[in-house]
Amino acid sequence: MFVLRPLSQRSISLLWAGQVLAATGSEFYMVAVVWIAADFIGSNAGYVSALQSGALLFGSLFGGILTDRWRHSTTMIATDLVRAALLLMLSLAGLLHLMSLPLLMVLAGSIALLTSAFDPSLQATLPTIAVDPDVRHATNGLFDATRRMARILGPSLIALVNGFLPKSQFFTVTAATFLLSALAVWLAVAKLPAAPRRREFSGMAAVVDGVLGGWRVARGHAAILYGLFTNLMGNIAWAMGILLGMILHLRETSADPLTDYSLMMMAYGVGNVATNLILSSIKPRRPVVWIIAAKLIFGSGVFLLPLMHDRMWLMIVACFAAINGPFENLAMLHLMQTRSEPHRLGQVYRLMMCAIFSGLFLAYLMSPSLFAWFGIGPSIMGAGAAVFISGLIGIGLLAWKQMHPAEAKAS
Repeated sequence: MFVLRPLSQRSISLLWAGQVLAATGSEFYMVAVVWIAADFIGSNAGYVSALQSGALLFGSLFGGILTDRWRHSTTMIATDLVRAALLLMLSLAGLLHLMSLPLLMVLAGSIALLTSAFDPSLQATLPTIAVDPDVRHATNGLFDATRRMARILGPSLIALVNGFLPKSQFFTVTAATFLLSALAVWLAVAKLPAAPRRREFSGMAAVVDGVLGGWRVARGHAAILYGLFTNLMGNIAWAMGILLGMILHLRETSADPLTDYSLMMMAYGVGNVATNLILSSIKPRRPVVWIIAAKLIFGSGVFLLPLMHDRMWLMIVACFAAINGPFENLAMLHLMQTRSEPHRLGQVYRLMMCAIFSGLFLAYLMSPSLFAWFGIGPSIMGAGAAVFISGLIGIGLLAWKQMHPAEAKAS
């Protein structure tokens, strides 16, 4: 199915448009947080990002205890509104010259905690507005493309406004997009029937189910477990190699680091979106092969990035590395939607978020020390090599499964 066909459905088109805006605004936010933190503490800015990742991990682990009881639309709207309010506080602090590292850390951590509640609610909503399997796969591709389109729109807009819009006012842009996202959610899904819920629990059983529900589904599926492992490894390299590492690397080696970084991320977004448009029309019949391909491509791309001293080659390598995203994400969404019950989908998605944010947390926590010991460039290359090896491990697992089919089936 052509990936744009679901947009003919009003609820999908409204929700998708809101997420494109919010994801574009988030690009401004992510650059602003790292840039301002680096102004305060240099290469130790990784600790601020580690705090955000830790908050995301905490929310992914325990947020379901509360949000599983609410309508998903209520969770999404409330999250957008509160995040917008916190971002406006950061903008005001910048205008009044009251920005400080403690304030940045507290509000960034709070925004991250709220974000951990939004994404699982969104993913649990999609099957209720895209019931047909073919429409659902195209819808998965469409919403997976939102962040990828934002990596084109966001960095290009950042490069455009760089020089006359203060970094602290990037937060105002993000706040505005979150407000529009809340409006889109309200118009698209707030009045639709609620998504399937898990069966009712009470007391400690509800707490345990909120935390462990996703694991209870995933532990019986080797493909999902491998996907969780590669998500962990890939996000270590994403954070250490690109989100933080390349910012610091370009600050040391480039005459115009913000423009170079923005163009690199824009090229990454182009590779993401182009691959997404192709793969959204192809069902992943062998999802694990897609995940393996993603890790081999991304690992080699991250390894090469610090070696690219020419702006054009930097963009070309970033575009190549970006091919990995749709391969991995569409394969994982397919696995989760086909191998878990509808009322467990939000919980399984939170488990994947735990893997993602564990990788980010570890990367940001380790990166200041690794950068100091080995240098920024070599650390980025090492992270890329580790991801490439995770792809080779997947090839080994597939080979073992073919040589021992009976044992693999029993496991």
